[in-house]
Amino acid sequence: MVRTTIACSRCRQQPIPHASRSRQQRHSIDVISPDDGSRTDEYNDQLHTRLAVSDCILDPALVLRAGTIFKDKFPEVPFLHMSTFRKLVKSVGRHGGNSGPSPAPSSAGFGRAAGLCAALLAITLPFTDPQASRIQYVNIAKETISLDESMDIYTVQTLIILAIHEWGNGKPRQAWIYSGMAIRSMQLISPMADSDKCTELQQEIYNRTFWSCFVLDRLIFCGKPQPPALPLASVDTHWPSRETDYAFGLSGVKWYPNKTVGIQSTSVVEYVDGYFSLLVQGVDIWAEILRWIVSGGRRHPDVVTARETPWSERSHWWRMYQRLDSWRQRHGSRIRFPDVGVDGHVSLRGGDGEAFVYINLIYHVSILFLCREYIPFLPTPASRPSGPVDPPLLDEPAPIGWWENRASELFFASSNITSLLHQLKEEGTPLITPFAGFCAFSAATMNIYVACFPQMNLGRSQGREADAGRDLAYLDEFQERWPMGAGWWATIQRTKDLIQRASVDWSGFEGKTRADFVNLETSIHDCTGLSPKNDEHCPENDRAPTESVNDQVTLRLQEPSQSNIASSQSLSNPQAMPDWHELWSLWGDHNLAPFGVEGSSYEYSLAFQDGNMSLN
Repeated sequence: MVRTTIACSRCRQQPIPHASRSRQQRHSIDVISPDDGSRTDEYNDQLHTRLAVSDCILDPALVLRAGTIFKDKFPEVPFLHMSTFRKLVKSVGRHGGNSGPSPAPSSAGFGRAAGLCAALLAITLPFTDPQASRIQYVNIAKETISLDESMDIYTVQTLIILAIHEWGNGKPRQAWIYSGMAIRSMQLISPMADSDKCTELQQEIYNRTFWSCFVLDRLIFCGKPQPPALPLASVDTHWPSRETDYAFGLSGVKWYPNKTVGIQSTSVVEYVDGYFSLLVQGVDIWAEILRWIVSGGRRHPDVVTARETPWSERSHWWRMYQRLDSWRQRHGSRIRFPDVGVDGHVSLRGGDGEAFVYINLIYHVSILFLCREYIPFLPTPASRPSGPVDPPLLDEPAPIGWWENRASELFFASSNITSLLHQLKEEGTPLITPFAGFCAFSAATMNIYVACFPQMNLGRSQGREADAGRDLAYLDEFQERWPMGAGWWATIQRTKDLIQRASVDWSGFEGKTRADFVNLETSIHDCTGLSPKNDEHCPENDRAPTESVNDQVTLRLQEPSQSNIASSQSLSNPQAMPDWHELWSLWGDHNLAPFGVEGSSYEYSLAFQDGNMSLN
């Protein structure tokens, strides 16, 4: 059985001295020509010297396992070409390492891929050994980047993984920086990808890596929306190839974003084999929706000034809704949930179930955010589907059945998100990654909402207590693996308390509007997982089991959970929880610092090892 504790005893006893190294003086950087093999040797010698303390860390068997897990669990960044990757790792296992009966290959044995392999180990530990420390592998990956005075595809891929890792670790600023570095680095090496010295496989690896950068550009926010660094209108790279074509190093039929829109944008994708192109386009739509919501949504000055109604074809809401619907029409019947279940895709091959779930999560969370924007933030127990009840109000009544249909879509989407993640877990392949966690968090808010206010969906959401319980169980497990989950856990516990109170005794909330809960709403929209700035103002022991003033309401939301899910502070004692206004006064104020890292300088020059992308 392969060990998941990756470091040898000597490595575990000796810390990795990374802080002082990161402050060493950088020298002038020369462009490495394709024929300059001496510089490659010099780099490897330098890497071997600087990483000697980690000689026993990168076990080829565990690196290979990490690559397989990464490919399956992160379908949003499928840049690894597994055949090439396996050859690399196996060659290190055969030739690298120390003398003796059980050689342990050093980090330097992986050459320019050392940082990538270390990053893979770090990002997959939450799946193989959630309690294990990832810092040693993260340090190797970061140090490899700081040492690298040239630029190749390995550098970009390492930066992509570091961005996801920092995002999951609850460090959105650092994640945003690494994502930006990956994008700029990709732009630097793009001329070389078109050279005659690159094989078709190398060009496809470049293509996959580019679109992975594009996806990160849409997923990772640094606390506030930013214009995309890679606008789709300026992209001249063809859409990603199918999985089978990529496995054999082929490009397949090439479709370009801005040249064949009329043909490719209407073609139906019938199989998961073509999921990545669909995922890229869906993420672009999702990012537009999220930016609009967190920038003000229906309360945005432009929307208010234009007196937009969501059913107007001129409104931004309607254009986004139509764009999302057009994208959904390209989902063939075999990749559309809940028309088909998760189990069929899981049975095909590793990673297909996760890819199927991911593209459906994008659709349902997009519907959830769009339809949630106009409903009352805190309805009364007797409320039925309606538009906003607080300013800015709409100037005209909605078409008959409009709000009822939006409510149906909203709560159907939240239930589907829960079912997708639950079914995948039941198949033994849980998807516990940052974006999936945010989807579960968003679904939990609406499942709790409709469980406590069933008339908001006309009683059509029976059994949502079970969905809420599954969401809480998922988030409880998520926060054990990824630190970013702690903020979502705290937010959902307090949201649950607030909604339960209002559903049991509305008298204490009469006259309150969405404006009284601005910071709570900000936390609900927060995809970074940041914890509140001032935790001392919030109740302690969020996960400590207590009794509730209304056992029926509390138990019905917690009975379905099979994990150690506990209710929040007791509602029976008025002193157990601060007044609602006091509790939420500081939530959502995340103390965002200016973007950038003081005292850091990242300079790269363009170079490919041996005249190519160093992947063969």
